[in-house]
Amino acid sequence: MNDTTQAFFERLAKRGYEPLLHNISGTIRCNIEDAGNWFVVVKNGSLSVSRDIAGADCVFECSREDFERMVVGKQNPTTLLLQGKMKITGNLVLAQMFQRLFPDESLSGAKQG
Repeated sequence: MNDTTQAFFERLAKRGYEPLLHNISGTIRCNIEDAGNWFVVVKNGSLSVSRDIAGADCVFECSREDFERMVVGKQNPTTLLLQGKMKITGNLVLAQMFQRLFPDESLSGAKQG
């Protein structure tokens, strides 16, 4: 399975450290319909990624299509949330910080769908 979702998490794992999250620590689980679960640990900007189904400080839930549009900058995460297409539970501040890793749709030149 080599797709946009998997590629996004592989890039995060290879990155190892994200300066935008330098003062952030917590765990995020992404439950993505038809793509499974992805578990991200952030510790002062250091990133690790696995397929664990462990408890997390913050959980994102959405369809594969919406997640993939989000990680390529074609869909704004906040818009998905407000439209009821994405559910976020747990630490909302951590969710907002994690969204920094998604491309900004306003910079991508893409239109929202």
